Amino acid sequence: MVGDGTQTRDFTFVTDVADAFVKAADSDVAGKVFNVGSGSTYSVNRLAELLEGDTVYLPKRPGEPDCTFADITKITQTLGWQPQVSFEEGVRIMLDNLDQWRTAPVWDEVSIKEATRDWFRYLGDYDES
Repeated sequence: MVGDGTQTRDFTFVTDVADAFVKAADSDVAGKVFNVGSGSTYSVNRLAELLEGDTVYLPKRPGEPDCTFADITKITQTLGWQPQVSFEEGVRIMLDNLDQWRTAPVWDEVSIKEATRDWFRYLGDYDES
C-alpha cells in the first residue's frame, strides 16, 4: 500500500458506475457533467483489512492525495441515481468472483501493443517498430 494507508478513496463498484451511465443515457438531460461515486470515503487500510492479505507499506508518491471524494449531489438530484452496492459488499463480490479471472491473460507491453495496433493506426499515432 502506498503511504500509511490512512488516505481515503471514494471506492465505487463497477455496476454502480454502469448504472449511472445507463441512467444518464436514458434521460433527456444533455450537456451536463456528473460526478459518480459511492457517496462515502474509505481508508486504504480498511480495504486491506477486508482483503485479509499481507500489508506492505511503500513511501507515499509525490502528489498522492490524502482523500478523493465524488460529490454525487448533482446526479442524485438531477437523475435520481444512487449507488446500490456498499463498499464491503463490492469487495465481497470481487473476492467471490476472483477465480473467474485466474486464467485471464496478463497484459504486458507486447500484448497491449498488439491489442491496440489497429486503434492507434486509425488515429494515425502507431509506431510499427
